[in-house]
Amino acid sequence: MVTTKQQSAFTLAEVLITLGIIGVVAALTIPILISNYRKRQLETQIKATYSTIQQTIRFADYEGVSYDTVKDGSDDAIKEWFDSLLGKHLKVEQLCINRNPKGCWHQVKTLAGATYGDSEGIGTNIIGFTIAKGASVTIDAYNANDMKNRYGIDTNESGLVFFFDANGKTKPNILGKDVYIMAWTAKGLVPAGSSKTKAQIEANCYTGTGEWCLNDVLSKGFVISDNVWKRSK
Repeated sequence: MVTTKQQSAFTLAEVLITLGIIGVVAALTIPILISNYRKRQLETQIKATYSTIQQTIRFADYEGVSYDTVKDGSDDAIKEWFDSLLGKHLKVEQLCINRNPKGCWHQVKTLAGATYGDSEGIGTNIIGFTIAKGASVTIDAYNANDMKNRYGIDTNESGLVFFFDANGKTKPNILGKDVYIMAWTAKGLVPAGSSKTKAQIEANCYTGTGEWCLNDVLSKGFVISDNVWKRSK
């Protein structure tokens, strides 16, 4: 007796169902993979930017910090001050003094969705610059009262507040995600909210506006908490 071997094959309906399942899985997982990749990339940029500014501060002399020059000096005086104190230790691609020329900064928002500063900087007498690694930075001088009440840093002296966007104008441009705040004081370089408790920092970062999130990122070894990353814009 001669037997024939039957060949099994997928029906068209089975193929379509399989492709449909693959499509659904891809639609669910690919956005997550992309988000995780962007988060890791941004964490690397945050670390690089923070380290660059930190190294610059180590080389600069804090005694040269002049609140009066930054707040009340002419554009030429501010530029001369910046070049002699910070600029010589940085690879600056563009420098903007008091919003001139334009393009060193961009509009950012808080984690709560409110605008923060304007499209050219944060503060009044602003020093803005972009650095070779792609980050944008804007600096303003604040007195001791502002440092304590606005930025959560207990100090008896004025200081410089640094606002940096680790990936420049690339989105999301949101405090706590790619935009962070720190200050140069007599105590050194400290993140905004450094005088606050862990609970206060987490409240500001996880459900608040995000000004103190650098504390949280530093405490986790330059990792953005999912509590922040998954917050809607």
